[in-house]
Amino acid sequence: MIHRGLLFWSVAAIGTAIGLFGVKYRVQDLEEKIDRTNLKIVESQQATHILQIEWDYLNEAERIERLAQNHLKLEQASIKQVVRLDSLNNVSTASVPPRRDSPLPSPPRTGTDVPSSRKPGGDRVAAEAGSPSPASAPPSTGPSTPPRSASKEPTPAGPAGGKRHVAASIDDILSRNEEVRR
Repeated sequence: MIHRGLLFWSVAAIGTAIGLFGVKYRVQDLEEKIDRTNLKIVESQQATHILQIEWDYLNEAERIERLAQNHLKLEQASIKQVVRLDSLNNVSTASVPPRRDSPLPSPPRTGTDVPSSRKPGGDRVAAEAGSPSPASAPPSTGPSTPPRSASKEPTPAGPAGGKRHVAASIDDILSRNEEVRR
């Protein structure tokens, strides 16, 4: 009985020692990573500080003025170059007419392509403002576009009106295609 207890406690002690050594080395690795990260942070802060000092030097007003005088060869502004803002607006609007673009045409709508939804009161409304929905659209009395004339007169094709003629209806085109297939 004593041997079993001694064996159990010795295995538990060895397991605990191995676990503690493993945790100790993991903690040391993490501390080294933290130290390296802190060192990188300090280096980047120093570099940022140096860059800020260089930026302040490059943006000094006296230095920029001196460089502009040496390299740009600018002249003093004369009183003739000074203009009131009101006169600029009048000149720009008088010489250039305002631009007016025509709105883009909307595609034709049919009764099946416009979604509709129900209002709480039970009325149906279109999903887009101003477009009729199938339920609220007035009943159609006929086609919205006038029918094409089915005249059999050939019309000249092309700008010069050559010898080729265009068929007057779809039936003529289909019958010609069937003749070609035979």
